[in-house]
Amino acid sequence: MKIRETFQIESPHASVWEFIVDPFKIGACLPSVESVQIVDDRHYKAIVKQKVGFISATFEIHTEVLERTAPLRLVLSNKGKTISGADGRLHSKDTITLKALSDRLTEVNLESELILGGKLAVLGAKMIEAKSKEIFTEATNNLRARLEGVEPAAAPAGKLRVLLRSLMLRLRGLLPKKWTEDAPNRG
Repeated sequence: MKIRETFQIESPHASVWEFIVDPFKIGACLPSVESVQIVDDRHYKAIVKQKVGFISATFEIHTEVLERTAPLRLVLSNKGKTISGADGRLHSKDTITLKALSDRLTEVNLESELILGGKLAVLGAKMIEAKSKEIFTEATNNLRARLEGVEPAAAPAGKLRVLLRSLMLRLRGLLPKKWTEDAPNRG
């Protein structure tokens, strides 16, 4: 499955680049990331809990930075397998390209090729594509909130989660290297 999205952020190009190359910062924007651990300057791993339809799974995902062309392009390879829940595996190659539109406006282009195996793949492309778009929308809103200093758009039921996530992000400097955000994802 291929996913292509383009959006704009009211933030300087260099600030957006600095943000997206930091695994802790970008991981904090993704709604299903429970923890991020840096292995070395080109590798990190994350624990991601995801629910698609009636099936849920927790993945351990290993990410490798394939290309880092500052401040224009970042290419990542992600490989994961479930550690609990429905049996599954995933592989994606994500390319993020930045373009300065002005001193305070940056265009972000994302191309992702996602391959799922196991029970999640059985659900069908339409359901997985819809879930991917939902995750992308929430991640984009969180990214904007962090870089533009605005409150992210959230569904009414998710306001407490967004508030707790925001609080956790503000305390980011006090968190250990292995960043965890379990509390907001439990409810």
